[in-house]
Amino acid sequence: MSSACPITNETVDERGARLCALIVLVPLWLSLALASPWPALFLAVDFALRGFGGRRWSPVARLSRSLLAILRLAPRPTNAGPKAFAAKLGFGFSVVVALAFLLGLETLGVAAGVPFALCAILEGTLGFCVGCRMYQVAQRFWPRPSVSDARIVAR
Repeated sequence: MSSACPITNETVDERGARLCALIVLVPLWLSLALASPWPALFLAVDFALRGFGGRRWSPVARLSRSLLAILRLAPRPTNAGPKAFAAKLGFGFSVVVALAFLLGLETLGVAAGVPFALCAILEGTLGFCVGCRMYQVAQRFWPRPSVSDARIVAR
């Protein structure tokens, strides 16, 4: 498990996150192949749930947990902070893809969707989370105060 994170002390299942990334590819592919905003809007809602605190309500996360239970794979905990950051990035990409297709800007939709799909493929197949790496870099430039620092400031 990675070290403590300033966003949260919660953990998520690394295997579940990887499976979520693979599941995300299905509606993303549909959105890109059909130039349809609706699968991307579904993803935007799902990523919003996972990125902004409603992870237990996420349809993709629920499907992932169900599949992992069927496969009887033991959880592999990892810090939830970087994964939540990555989900927020997924939310942003999903919104851009959906809006582009809603506005008839197919080239923009594809231009946003392809790197989004590549990130999902890297996470799902190799366990390389681009958003998590971006989170680590961001923490070097914009560190959040730790819990102990917050107590000192509050006094």
